[in-house]
Amino acid sequence: MAHEVGPLDASLWFCRVEMIARRELAIENSLRHAAHLLQMAPLPLRPIVRLATDEDRFEALLDAGDFDAAARHLVAQPTALTLEPSSDGTQVAAAISCVVLKRVITGVGETEATAILDAWTTCLLAIKARFGEDLETLCAVNTDGMTKTRH
Repeated sequence: MAHEVGPLDASLWFCRVEMIARRELAIENSLRHAAHLLQMAPLPLRPIVRLATDEDRFEALLDAGDFDAAARHLVAQPTALTLEPSSDGTQVAAAISCVVLKRVITGVGETEATAILDAWTTCLLAIKARFGEDLETLCAVNTDGMTKTRH
């Protein structure tokens, strides 16, 4: 059952993203926490960050232990995510095309899920570094990367 969740303060929201980036939680808890953060994203981020499936489907993937599939749903636009095994096959590289930053953000991990979480948190923290926690200037950017004019 989906319902609208109020936004978290950007400072607290980014602190929680940093906690996931530091890998303080087990993979299942990191994915669940990331999904909850998407539901509570600060308002300026909501047009660009969201879960690519409904909450029930996401939870079913976690319950089934399909962490790789669940992680892929953290990226709102599935076509923005690419995955490749490393040349020696010991790691996976994930790349997220970030329209806000107009660049590709990468991450690595032992599994698809950990690589996606690495790229996902790196992308969000790069947005924070570029726009700040108040996200005021982010409001001036469309999801297609084009700048809006303010009056």
